[in-house]
Amino acid sequence: MNGERVIAVYLAETPLSLEQAADAIAGEQSTGTFTAVPGETAELKEKHAAVVEFIEPLEEVDAPSLPGARVSAQHDGKYRRGRIAVSFPMHNFGPSIPNLLSAVAGNLYEMREMSGL
Repeated sequence: MNGERVIAVYLAETPLSLEQAADAIAGEQSTGTFTAVPGETAELKEKHAAVVEFIEPLEEVDAPSLPGARVSAQHDGKYRRGRIAVSFPMHNFGPSIPNLLSAVAGNLYEMREMSGL
């Protein structure tokens, strides 16, 4: 599909930096895994990787929007909110709406890095 990309913009809230949250979104929704996958090469990952296009910080708050947000021991007590744009290569999902929805939403709503999305 000759370099075409789809851009998803997320309104995100995180106990991490917005940059860390953006990297987690891009990795989780494209080439990131918790374990090595046989046959996965650097070239393959680069071809299918999502790219963080921009991060627009909004505000910081003292409490998460949703109850039950998990935090690490290093948490500074602040939750950062911002817009995060991530682009995905069209060849990852082709002309399939279900595959597109899986790519832009997928597992995001249960990621530890996010306290609201």
